[in-house]
Amino acid sequence: MYKLSEMIDKQKDYVKQMKIHADDFIKWIDKKDIETILLSGSVSRGDYCPGPNGGMIDLIVMKKNESKITVEDVFGKNENPDIPYHCKKWNGEWFAILFTEFIDCNKFAELNEPRKFSVMESKILYDPEGKYGNEIKLIKKFVKNDLKDKLKKTVNYLQYIIGKDARWEIRRAYPHMHNNLNIAIELGICSLYYLNGKYAPADDRKLYYTYELKKLPNNYEKLLEKLFEQKINSKNDYERRKKLFKEEFLPYFVHRHEG
Repeated sequence: MYKLSEMIDKQKDYVKQMKIHADDFIKWIDKKDIETILLSGSVSRGDYCPGPNGGMIDLIVMKKNESKITVEDVFGKNENPDIPYHCKKWNGEWFAILFTEFIDCNKFAELNEPRKFSVMESKILYDPEGKYGNEIKLIKKFVKNDLKDKLKKTVNYLQYIIGKDARWEIRRAYPHMHNNLNIAIELGICSLYYLNGKYAPADDRKLYYTYELKKLPNNYEKLLEKLFEQKINSKNDYERRKKLFKEEFLPYFVHRHEG
């Protein structure tokens, strides 16, 4: 598996060209009612690697307060309605645009977690008055406290989930017990992000990005291999996995949460 840092190194020249393309696109649009534009997603992160069907450069575009302008006013019609963003093809490259009100600290607090992850990994492309540059300082203070609270709640909940074996053991519902343990593992993966000062990204990439977080349990890759192996109808295999989770994975979060 190519890890994130390896992909960033492999794609650095290509990503550099995509960033130049994004800058040129921003220069091309009418920005009189635009407050801030952020580069987000894989181009911002550095691992942009389009597949056979191509890829998109992700932008977060914030209009000025009180402005009545629409995304169509700025970018024209949506050229790919099947994607939940406003899509525009310009000079051979696709852009996926999230058009929104200005994201101040209060609005940021209302975003779902994957969106918070996206905003926090974004880079400023356009912010002529420095409004977002100032606001992000307040957002970072909020994030620090929010992640501390999320870690506490998540660790408590995952312990609750794996502490309810008796009700399912009576039913011999071993597939369900395995599934509950899988949920606890996923919550543990989220907790890794919180320990590392980050929100968890969308489910389709959540595991992959953990491999290069700075704070990880010992032998993290091997530990995951053993945890994810499962014989879904086996009580003995459930007990093996639960023991491994409680002895080698869970303490990593509990000790730091309590500390």
